[in-house]
Amino acid sequence: MSIKLIAVDMDGTFLNGEKKYNKQRFLAQFLQLQARNIHFVAASGNQLWTLKNYFSDIQDEIAYVAENGAYVVDGVEEVSFSHFSQDAVDTMIHDLSQHYADGIILCGKQGAYIGPAVKSEAMPKLNKYFKRLKQVEDLENVDDLICKVTINTTYYDFDELTNDLNGKPYIQSGDVKLVSSGFGFIDLIVPKKHKAYGLDFLQQKWNISDHEILAIGDNNNDIEMVSKAGYGFAVENAIPELKKVAKYMAKHNEQEAVLDVIDIVLKAKDEEELTRLCEAESA
Repeated sequence: MSIKLIAVDMDGTFLNGEKKYNKQRFLAQFLQLQARNIHFVAASGNQLWTLKNYFSDIQDEIAYVAENGAYVVDGVEEVSFSHFSQDAVDTMIHDLSQHYADGIILCGKQGAYIGPAVKSEAMPKLNKYFKRLKQVEDLENVDDLICKVTINTTYYDFDELTNDLNGKPYIQSGDVKLVSSGFGFIDLIVPKKHKAYGLDFLQQKWNISDHEILAIGDNNNDIEMVSKAGYGFAVENAIPELKKVAKYMAKHNEQEAVLDVIDIVLKAKDEEELTRLCEAESA
């Protein structure tokens, strides 16, 4: 079997609209993946603690590419952590706070942080996506290494906000990259520290080549990961930009698409059959 690593996006891909998945089915699959020495990686824009919460039964047995590639963990071992300089963080906070104070979420190594301007009605949504979240009096005084700045777009016109952010000097200069992670969030990340970048560290650790990876996603922040994988999938509900670079198509995230793809990996006896089954799934 040619697949040695399966990397899956979470929201809109592995999870359904209720942020759930068929746990019984997946855990049975996971035992088979372990027996075949196939690594399972949750690769997401979510923070590490949110990802671990989804896999409470096996959280120390899988790997994570969290925060869009900035935070890489294998079980309980930290593999890599990338972050902005403090000057860059200060610049973004000062600038964004002028118009988007109630939407800013600082994502750090120890947790996520929001300022006093965040409305109470936003908390149910934020608590769903950020399992370690703290409200502070002043974002500029947060003592943590910041790897991502997220904007909750609930209170803004998405297109107008995106256009405004794209015009910011720190994005125009390439010092910060803007990506949409879906579900009403825009992420400002360290350039080139995307999911594919995070996977590289695990590949080096496990001696795995790109052609031995199967990756599946749905959004803008999955493009690099799906592009590099030997078996790159986009789910049916994926954005057009991802479908253009994906070699294969899977079902809708509401139809347990990822679990069906894992079944294909477990069923295939050799690389030729795997390719045939992947093509059939895409038809």
